[in-house]
Order: sequence, then C-alpha cells, then structure tokens
Amino acid sequence: MAPHQDEEVYKQLVEFITTNQAHFYRFAYRYIPNEQAALDVVSNAVYKALTKYQNLREMNHLKTWFYRILINESMTYLRKNKRMLAIEEIDFVMGYQHQYDIDELNLYQNVNALPDKLRVIIILRFYEEMSLEEIATITKLNLSTVKSRLYKALKLLKLELKESDFYE
Repeated sequence: MAPHQDEEVYKQLVEFITTNQAHFYRFAYRYIPNEQAALDVVSNAVYKALTKYQNLREMNHLKTWFYRILINESMTYLRKNKRMLAIEEIDFVMGYQHQYDIDELNLYQNVNALPDKLRVIIILRFYEEMSLEEIATITKLNLSTVKSRLYKALKLLKLELKESDFYE
C-alpha cells in the first residue's frame, strides 16, 4: 500500500473501532462473562488490529476482519483461563439471577454451554445481528457449514430449553 492509502486505512479502522466499541465489548462479554476479562479481550483485539492494519486487503471486509481478530482473542483467553472462568461464572450467574428474568438467565446459560463452534454462530447471528454470509466470512467456513451449525445449535437450545420448561 502507498503511504497515503495506509493513513486512510488506519483512519477508517480507528473510526470503526471507536464507533463500535460497545458492540465489541458486548460480544466479548457474552463469550467471557467477566467484565475485566471482556475488556482485556477487546483491548487485545484493538491493539492487534491497529498494529496489523496493513493485513487488511479490502476496506469492505473491515467488519469481518476485526470480528475474526476478536473471536481469536476470545478463544485464546478462554483456552488460557478456562479453570478460573468456571469459578467466576458461578458468581456471575448468581448475581445475574437477581437482575434478570429467570428465563433469560436459562437461555444465557444454555447458549454458553454450547460448544465453541456452535456458540460463536449463535452469538454472531442473534446478538450481533450478522448475516449468515458475514458469519461465514468471519469464521472462514462455507455458508452451508454455517447454516448447518446454526441449525444444530438451535436444535440443541430448543431441546435444552424444553427440558427446563422454558416453553411452558
């Protein structure tokens, strides 16, 4: 890239990050139910994006490129801190119970219990309101794979929620 192009890409990236930081935090927090950990994940993703912005080949892929970094940072954090998170999640859920409807808590717990490859699809589709095509790009999966994982995740959630009387 030419120096002028580099500056323009960097400016657009900074604007994108600034405008969407609440979305990024919400995504990370749904993945990692710990305020400080979610903030750390977002900070790491922002740092990586700002230091590696030259790797962004097309500006129209900025959103999917950044979410890919955010997902990778979330997964890295989860791998490194799995045991610690299990204890913190118990505290989170106990505090959460008092603030929200029990059905919402039940849904939240069931989404978090999904395998990572299914959970990320649910979070991106329903919480981040992304299209299946965007999810396919972010996860580097075929569209048909995204659809089948979405279907499988919804089926699992429906079964779990039925068992817990969510539908009654």
